[in-house]
Amino acid sequence: MKIYPLLIACSFAIAPFIISDNAKAHRQFNKIKVSNDNELNVNYRALIKKYSKELRIDKTNKMALLSRAYAKGKINNYKGALKDINSLIKMDSNFNKEAIYFRAWFHVNLKNYSEAMADYSSLIEINEYLKTSYSNRGFIKDIFRDQKGACSDWKIGGELGNQNALFAFKNHCS
Repeated sequence: MKIYPLLIACSFAIAPFIISDNAKAHRQFNKIKVSNDNELNVNYRALIKKYSKELRIDKTNKMALLSRAYAKGKINNYKGALKDINSLIKMDSNFNKEAIYFRAWFHVNLKNYSEAMADYSSLIEINEYLKTSYSNRGFIKDIFRDQKGACSDWKIGGELGNQNALFAFKNHCS
């Protein structure tokens, strides 16, 4: 399937959060807006149907499950996406890194901040997606009013090259 590499490549664009100068707006953790669907010319509903069909044929098709979860996330069906991701994690631990990364995104959009923070902490522990995980965990810590923890994570994320973390550190921690 040629769309899988595109979806996986696009997934790395989902986690950075845009930081508002207004700290209150930033605390509300505005919905993550990935890239515009028109930019990719992707019909996510059609992809969901396609992956669902593949999963009816082979319930163990892990890439179809991961891709369907991603597509569900793109149309804001975060509960459905979370269900797919949790199934994938139970099915195969080799997909845990990507699945946990997506699951954190879904939890943020469902305002399950504690679960999202746990997922970002897991990714940091296994040394994956570090610059984004530190940055995003910092935003969650800020929501929980843990300024010291947020600044620490933003500093590390910024040092690793995440521009949003660097911006947050400079504007909220200096």
